Amino acid sequence: MPSAQFSIRIDAREIEKYYRGQARSVVVKATNGLKIQFPANLLLPYISHDGVKGHFILNYDERGKAQSLHRSPDA
Repeated sequence: MPSAQFSIRIDAREIEKYYRGQARSVVVKATNGLKIQFPANLLLPYISHDGVKGHFILNYDERGKAQSLHRSPDA
């Protein structure tokens, strides 16, 4: 399954837009330089009171549709 790695940092105030559904997708720059977009709901398990931050791996299918998001084990 294809994947993309990226780092993200969204503060608590900004993440509220995603949590409330006011923003439906997230756009980040992958470590290989490509811009990727994925559904914001994939971040929900990683939200803390400070927001969300860390290094993640996004798995997607051959058509480019996001399948899963996981925190990188070496982050």
